[in-house]
Amino acid sequence: MKIIYISNSYFFDMDLSFTTEMFKISDFYYVLDIPIYARNSTALTLKTNQKKAGIYPAIHFHQFLEYSDFLDLSKTFIIYRCSKKTYAISNLKIQLQLSQLIKKLDPTIIHCNNFLNKNFWLFLKTNLTPKLLTVHDPLPHSGEVTKKDSRKRIFNFKHIQNILLLNKSQTENFIRSTGFSLDNLYYSRLGAYTYLRKYSNLSLHVKKPFQVLFFGRISPYKGIEELCQAFKLIGEEHSKATLIIAGRGDFWFDVTKYSNLGHICIINRFIPNSELVNLIETSSFVVCPYTDATQSGVIMSAYALNKPVIATNVGGLKEMVSHEETGLLIEPSNMNELYLSIKKLIENRILVEQMERNIENLNKTGYMSWTGIAKDILAIYSTIK
Repeated sequence: MKIIYISNSYFFDMDLSFTTEMFKISDFYYVLDIPIYARNSTALTLKTNQKKAGIYPAIHFHQFLEYSDFLDLSKTFIIYRCSKKTYAISNLKIQLQLSQLIKKLDPTIIHCNNFLNKNFWLFLKTNLTPKLLTVHDPLPHSGEVTKKDSRKRIFNFKHIQNILLLNKSQTENFIRSTGFSLDNLYYSRLGAYTYLRKYSNLSLHVKKPFQVLFFGRISPYKGIEELCQAFKLIGEEHSKATLIIAGRGDFWFDVTKYSNLGHICIINRFIPNSELVNLIETSSFVVCPYTDATQSGVIMSAYALNKPVIATNVGGLKEMVSHEETGLLIEPSNMNELYLSIKKLIENRILVEQMERNIENLNKTGYMSWTGIAKDILAIYSTIK
């Protein structure tokens, strides 16, 4: 079975773990789309003097040598874009190049990791190879519903009939909103983002007392304001406790009244891999106080380094966090419960250490093993006609 897997730079962190296993067990080709505005995203930092748009072998960009332990660079292709406009001549040429590449490789199945935009119109209209679409967000996040997003969903659902969801909790709502049949739905899950261990050097890290970490894109549905309110109370009781909020995006509230307290630190920018690993490893645990969610790469990044997570019981997060085993589950938009859960872990280091051991065991052979995930998805491919 020959597989083409089309993804984009927003999911490069997930891809590094998944593709590593797929290259081992199948005839697998990885096509990574890099829009002009997403050259620095998740695990990827792409700096290049390349001026001409096109589809290139990954080896063309020296940064990908860094990932040669995870990717078969001879089977990895980069869609390098130089224009944001769908109908720019360079993007139209890329559509033709992609169609030619797929025709040349002649895959058994094409797996699209997340929604494709109109830049893939020609490929979706003319290629009859069976396709599978991973839908990371079965429903749009609150505060992020746009007409553009709605049109993209309609465009994808029109051309790709087989859907892969990464949690089962949102199945009913997804079917209700899209009209898909259970016959066309398949399920998988996220594993720990093990690529991060490449940047780990525990001998250089000293765990700071009671450092709590929030990281990821800044957005209203992430519950950051409630987190700041809760940690203001924590600071009044535990003078050595600190909260780090690290990620790029615009705050929708006055964050300075919290950052000026002294025990809440804001790092409002893109966080490269090495710095992210340092932040995770020097923290006691990670907090994800989302008001809604699907699944979370943040949780899987924390788990890769054996860090427990406090998360809200929304979307598929209850399938990722086992209460009092790998973290704590709380109700969303409940500042008092968030405060009490942070306080509980700060004051119970033995519990935190037990959670760390539980996560380590799951990473090795359990639910979060990418070896098992890859084998399960390969089995799904074989059932799609």
